[in-house]
Amino acid sequence: MGPECRGKRGGRRRRRRRVMSFLQPCLLVMLHGGGAHGYSLLSGLGAFGFDPADLDPSLVYRALREMETQGLVRSEWGEVSLGPQRRIYRITGLGEQYLADWMADLRRARREIDLLLAAYEDVTRSGEGT
Repeated sequence: MGPECRGKRGGRRRRRRRVMSFLQPCLLVMLHGGGAHGYSLLSGLGAFGFDPADLDPSLVYRALREMETQGLVRSEWGEVSLGPQRRIYRITGLGEQYLADWMADLRRARREIDLLLAAYEDVTRSGEGT
């Protein structure tokens, strides 16, 4: 079924689930480098292809809360600063394992996609795909 066959509401929900599913490992990668507060994590998502202008900040904070509930991250209040107090998020041991598993799955999927693309290109070049 092509994208034109999907209903608007169902497609939007699927897209949000995909964003959340991809958002979690991106946040974990950033936390793998050290603790960070939500705003800096939100700002860093551009490196993963997210457009900060289109990304709803509530999705990031919801993902962080869900990951905290799952034991993948922990948070604590940062030291008092000139501005409002901020939560600092850190990856846990369970989060490190989850991230390592995600990376292994992505590497496997990339190999499979590369094989599929190569097969398609071979067929296309040989003229058998027309």
